[in-house]
Amino acid sequence: MFDFLKKKPEITPVSEPIPELPRSFTNSIGMEFLYIDGGEFMMGRNPQYSEGGDVESPSHVVKLKGFWVSKYPVTQEQYYKLTRVNPSHFKNNKVEEESSHRHPLEQVSWFDAKAYVELINRYEGKSLFYALPSEAQWEYIAKAGGNTRFTFGDSESLLDDYAVYEYSANIRTSVVGEKLPNRLGIYDLLGNVWEWCEDDFFANYVGAPSDGSPRIGGFESESFKVRRGGSYKTGYLCLRSSFRGYSRPDFISNDIGFRLVINGNPYL
Repeated sequence: MFDFLKKKPEITPVSEPIPELPRSFTNSIGMEFLYIDGGEFMMGRNPQYSEGGDVESPSHVVKLKGFWVSKYPVTQEQYYKLTRVNPSHFKNNKVEEESSHRHPLEQVSWFDAKAYVELINRYEGKSLFYALPSEAQWEYIAKAGGNTRFTFGDSESLLDDYAVYEYSANIRTSVVGEKLPNRLGIYDLLGNVWEWCEDDFFANYVGAPSDGSPRIGGFESESFKVRRGGSYKTGYLCLRSSFRGYSRPDFISNDIGFRLVINGNPYL
């Protein structure tokens, strides 16, 4: 009797688990990307070592949002697919012809790299989606959650396992992915080819952004662009995580290429 007055037990609805987005993405021309979680890191020279000087100073905290980065530098094949040209020096009879398409693209200026970014965005119907990495994004990837001299640790004794550089290269580039990746699964950060970044080059980090965005323009900016990572021509000091190279944006060389980032969600 009076059962309707009894309090009915609450029923907690069972919600479906929200699926996590995949951590990898392959675009329409076969470029492989990995997702990099956002976070904080110390950008610039590690004061524990007497290396770097003013150009890598002052060390400063940068906090970045998550982004996607290509596992490898842009290859000759990937560049040719969209541009129908291959300006690279190390192709055809200069390397093993069967694998030359897997060598990193080189002999491209910063302007060429930017034109390719615009082209691939149009090709995939995107806007401001693909980009060159900011200098902060590049160093964040290289340091991979730490502040070591190299992307794998502090000792140059392991460089041959990770880098195509002056002591391990046969005076030329190598097929991407031949050396070990860093802790994030990114290949060829060290050596093989320098990688253009979005940023203008400044002589130090005074006034640098703290959010990971590229540093562009202003009265202190120079007519140079940043490049990172060293190449098959360079010694081990250029392979340090915080080392900064730079060139005029119209400069080309057979040891400079680039990789891409995605500042958005490729699954939307």
